[in-house]
Amino acid sequence: MKNSDFVTDMAIEAAEAGGLGELSKTTELSYGIVQRYLNIKSTEHSKRIGRERGVYITYDCPLTVFDTERAINTLTGYISSALKGLIGTVRKSTPVLVIGLGNGGIIADALGERTVEGVNVTKQYLQSYSKQHVCAMTTGVFGTTGMQSADIASAVTEKIKPCAVILVDSLATSSVSRVGTSFQISTAGISPGGGVGQDKERIDRNVLGVPTIAIGVPLMLSMRTAIYNFVKEYSEKSGSGVDEFRLRAELVEKNLSNLVVAPKEIDYFVNTAALVISGALNKTFG
Repeated sequence: MKNSDFVTDMAIEAAEAGGLGELSKTTELSYGIVQRYLNIKSTEHSKRIGRERGVYITYDCPLTVFDTERAINTLTGYISSALKGLIGTVRKSTPVLVIGLGNGGIIADALGERTVEGVNVTKQYLQSYSKQHVCAMTTGVFGTTGMQSADIASAVTEKIKPCAVILVDSLATSSVSRVGTSFQISTAGISPGGGVGQDKERIDRNVLGVPTIAIGVPLMLSMRTAIYNFVKEYSEKSGSGVDEFRLRAELVEKNLSNLVVAPKEIDYFVNTAALVISGALNKTFG
């Protein structure tokens, strides 16, 4: 399947599709959580994978992780540790800015907004530099604001001059098993809507001028990629073979190019993911 046909925001999936899965380092953690560390260093690998250069850390979790508070706290701790490692030392004299991306009116795209609601905003309360100042905001979407999220993020960053920016957004995946259960943290920033064929201006360190970390959870499944993968895997298991050119043509003909779906438990997945990410942010900067 051509990279242009492969719809996902998950760097590990793009790397595997590009034949570079061996670049990922896999570590098994507690409660069945698996950490996948991918560092895209070269321009060649970046072009082949179709992702910006940077570090991508993915935590793939079994559903049982979300059944107990202890397991959730463990996951929160892993994400917090990863954040601290990627962002480095931050100045307590300047705030950290958390930005929730996406459309809060659509459940599958509401992760950014719901995460911001759980972040402990502290800048207005702190009178000293003994603790980290934290600011938070949401950008909305172009259809309702008339402004690109990148422009809003740039303007606010220029005004308050944070020492770091954390971006939170819903992602798209090609794997059913990752919907609502995987967490991706990256130093490469993000293109809001990029995984579902609605590429917007990138938001990253080059744009904002400060360390920028993106955190996301796949909450939408690309119908086109999911059907392709299912047919391909089924044909391989059954030994029946498949005409890939014809299959891609059929997917386009059926108008599945930009169709994404979400599970019926989407509200639970969004709320749980927001709880985990906001908890990790509060632990990191609290």
